[in-house]
Amino acid sequence: MFALLHGVLLAPLPYATPDRLVSIGLESGSLRIAQPPALFATYQHQTSKLDTLGYYRIGNANIGAEGARDVTERVTATWVTSTVIPMLGVAPLMGRPFTADEERRNETGAVVLSEAIWRSQFGARPDMLGQTLMVNSVPRVVIAIMPAHFSFPTADTRIWLPVRTSTTDVVGDFSYTGIARLANAATTTEAQTELTSLLPNLASSFPRLESGGATIDWLHDTQPRALVQPLLEDLTGNVARSLWMLGAAGALVLLVAWANVVNLMLMRADARQLEWSVRATLGAGRLSRGSFILGESAVLAAASGTLAIGLVYGALQAFLRFGPADLPRLAELRMSGTTLGFMMLLTMAGVFVMTAVPLLRLGRADLANALRDHTRSHSSSRVQQQLRTAMVVIQIGMALLVSLGSVLLLSTVHRLGKVDPGFETKGVTVTWTLLPFARFDDTEAVAFHEQLTERVRQLPFVQSAGLIEQVPLNGSEPIIQRFRLDRDGQTTMLASGILDEGYFPTMNIPVVAGSTVTPANPHHVVINQSAAATLFGDARGISALGRQLTPLPSGPTYTIVGVVGDVRDESLAKPQAPTVYRRQYAPTDPDSEPGARRMMALLIRSDAPMDLVIPATRKIVYDLDPSVPIFNVDSLDRIKRSSTARLTLVLALMTIAASITLALSAIGLYGVMAYMVALRSREFGMRLALGANPTRIVRLVASRGLLVTATGIGCGLALYALAVPALHSFLFDVTPTDPQTLATAIGVLLLTATAAIWLPARNAARIDPADAIRAP
Repeated sequence: MFALLHGVLLAPLPYATPDRLVSIGLESGSLRIAQPPALFATYQHQTSKLDTLGYYRIGNANIGAEGARDVTERVTATWVTSTVIPMLGVAPLMGRPFTADEERRNETGAVVLSEAIWRSQFGARPDMLGQTLMVNSVPRVVIAIMPAHFSFPTADTRIWLPVRTSTTDVVGDFSYTGIARLANAATTTEAQTELTSLLPNLASSFPRLESGGATIDWLHDTQPRALVQPLLEDLTGNVARSLWMLGAAGALVLLVAWANVVNLMLMRADARQLEWSVRATLGAGRLSRGSFILGESAVLAAASGTLAIGLVYGALQAFLRFGPADLPRLAELRMSGTTLGFMMLLTMAGVFVMTAVPLLRLGRADLANALRDHTRSHSSSRVQQQLRTAMVVIQIGMALLVSLGSVLLLSTVHRLGKVDPGFETKGVTVTWTLLPFARFDDTEAVAFHEQLTERVRQLPFVQSAGLIEQVPLNGSEPIIQRFRLDRDGQTTMLASGILDEGYFPTMNIPVVAGSTVTPANPHHVVINQSAAATLFGDARGISALGRQLTPLPSGPTYTIVGVVGDVRDESLAKPQAPTVYRRQYAPTDPDSEPGARRMMALLIRSDAPMDLVIPATRKIVYDLDPSVPIFNVDSLDRIKRSSTARLTLVLALMTIAASITLALSAIGLYGVMAYMVALRSREFGMRLALGANPTRIVRLVASRGLLVTATGIGCGLALYALAVPALHSFLFDVTPTDPQTLATAIGVLLLTATAAIWLPARNAARIDPADAIRAP
């Protein structure tokens, strides 16, 4: 667990002075918003808290050799300003970063390749610099190869392209994330305060906003603030809490294991008092005893540490292979020197504990009396018994704490699985297409998509097919846009989606009022029930029909012709935001908003297997244009399962931790009870000889064990009460105080404890009275 925590959260980013790197965003309430280029220009010219500033956005690109008609590969691309790569301080394997001039001539400029694509697609050609590649059907010259460890901003980025800088490109282009290096002695809080104070100056800095209106309205209405945070925190923020929870569970497992070791050493020290008294009589001093115990402990700890290194290495390899692909810094996970050092530290701590505990015990023992009266040498002081019992109580409490967390996550995953997403996933195949901007204008893009869906629908094994800009539960955040309601009505923010008329029937999303979009009128739109309820106070949608929406700052007026059911688009745990759906079209007004999309998802409903659907679809795409790839082929069923994959992984690891702590606590309880029975075997034998019922002996031993268990449960519940505030963010439709959850975890613990108690209790009832009385 430490290897995972260190690799993702604790290890510094592999950049120059990473502690000075920060990300820059906008925040309004709980909503994190990307920013327009002009906002960064304002920051750059007026801030004193940032030394260097740049921005970037992530997307996709088609890449192929110059002159090739067929696409070689569709890759993840990141558009960056010329300041980003130098700011990170990572030198290219070959070549140089972008220049400011290459930003200004981005359309026919340069491209930087990752080492991964240089090796996999171009065979690590030494003459790669200066070669021309076709990126989205635009020729670009390779100017650099970045090393394998450079994975900014994501591990799957394969190429970097220069951002086209324009300080007047402000309205509507909220798609960039900022990155900066703090000035000397500046803090993130100071930088955030300064940047927030600059936001009201945006209108005066860029007069074009005066006429556009939309951005200014949004800034005035929402009053966002700048968000400046360490780059590492920004990259790992969505998984940090989960990993820290797993780290806490791992620490509890370790503490339970140490408690077991301490108990074992105490019992072993008691059992060896006679041996050490004989050694002392023969002249063995404290140094001799210490050296002997240290040697035993070192051998045991070294063997355990070696086994642990092998297990951690194997677990890391399995995690790299099967772990969630969207985990930040996944490619950086390795058996680092820090991880090995931490494991060596734990091993040395183990040697210390296994040596110190018996030495302390023997140092307080009366070895002379133990030798003279060895018949009582195995008896243990009340303090020692209380200490061993306390260790078991702590183990049980920690086991309950981890078990409660595991059961809560199990309830969350189970309830998420029962959530109706608002659409039917079975039998739906999803694939994506990306049309190069250089070769497809709006009219050609619309025509391509219409021909594609029409031909796919004609396949004999296809029931329906439709297009959508963003697939539900695919990890994408909704596109938020500002609209004016009716001609002179209020303005509102709505999520916006581009689709075609085949989407709703393919997904089996119900139309609850009116009709849906059609090719005949691209200015007809559909809203979801949340939008109908929010805008018109009518979730049924009747009063929404015929009302009008106009996108700001400019665009055609749309008429609402239908209302559809809500879907879970971001996650199963989050209801859909008020949303408007539009059909893509080729706008005739050059000042109108873009009406067509180049990257769209094609959803196909069919009872046929994907092995039949995908080749047929790929052939249709190839026949339409061989340069257009299809990619990210998947089933909607798997996309739905993947939406909870990270939570399921946390559940699996928590379940493993809970199982280990339960097993260790059961072993500890069994050990204490068995040792107690051994110490009192003469007493139990005499009771049986005097006519005691064996059942009474069982009850006597079991009551002692159950009292220890009950005390441990109380301790665990107290710890759980302290941990409750940290659990809320992980849960869905279940509360930390859910009685069923508490009962389940306590019940499992009681069953485990009962099994651990039963064997010593049964053995106590089977003691032969004669043997017990004759025993020394």
